[in-house]
Amino acid sequence: MENVELLIDCQNILGEGVLWNDQDNFLYWTDIESKRFYRWNSEDGDTEYREMPEKLCAFAFRKTGGFLMAFETGLAFWDWDTPSFSWLTKLHEKGGPVRLNDGRCDRQGRFIVGDFDAEEKSRGKAYRIDKSGESTELFGDLDSANSTCFSPDGKTMYYSCAVKGEIWAYDYDPETGIPSGRRLFHSFDGQPGLPDGSTIDEEGFLWNAQWGGSRIVRFNPAGEIDKVVEMPVKNITCLCFGGKDLDTLFVTTARMTLTDEDIKVNPQSGGIFLLKTDCKGLQESRFRG
Repeated sequence: MENVELLIDCQNILGEGVLWNDQDNFLYWTDIESKRFYRWNSEDGDTEYREMPEKLCAFAFRKTGGFLMAFETGLAFWDWDTPSFSWLTKLHEKGGPVRLNDGRCDRQGRFIVGDFDAEEKSRGKAYRIDKSGESTELFGDLDSANSTCFSPDGKTMYYSCAVKGEIWAYDYDPETGIPSGRRLFHSFDGQPGLPDGSTIDEEGFLWNAQWGGSRIVRFNPAGEIDKVVEMPVKNITCLCFGGKDLDTLFVTTARMTLTDEDIKVNPQSGGIFLLKTDCKGLQESRFRG
């Protein structure tokens, strides 16, 4: 753990969806359960947040500026300095057992987002949000969509059904945005945690945050473990590459499910961590709608 540092002691209940914006050099993330959207200024170290109208589960930068926000019930456009939201589509009822969860843009600027089913009945679905704003259902049978990311050439999509403990790989058609040929990328049987958020580096290796496992795992394109980074807290939720050279790994964590005693033992839980690596990430794709 010698290379892992606590960057921000923000004590998030469920820190998630972290992304680096190469245009303003800010780090953005959400605390889903607190309904807060955060940003950290890498130049002066200041952290601030905005209160959200409902749980913000994932987001993407827009090519034209601002954000595509994946709230628990649907998707909307928003800008940091604008109080109003422009809703694209509603997919769920507020406070219901199924909500949106993990999401990321493909290399062509479409947004892929999936559901979380609080009752674990696998009613969740994955959707593609096209540049027109239209949503298309891609597949179902999800309990907790996670690990959404794409190979450097955009022809492989990775996805996980977290509670089932599997990351899948799909053949992804860049022209149509249709995934096919699902296959097992990696099973987490026998590992200390479950697959949460993932990101891809420039070599095409997948880095996964292991919920409940106190670690980050790097997999090669064949799904084999290449490297394990031990973390000082239990619930690792998401990660992204950022910094000037895209060689710093920023990591969100959570206090959710931890007891008071757990937090006494690991008081940094819910904080944002960073790790300098000998790898480089890729610039985040932006929503082109």
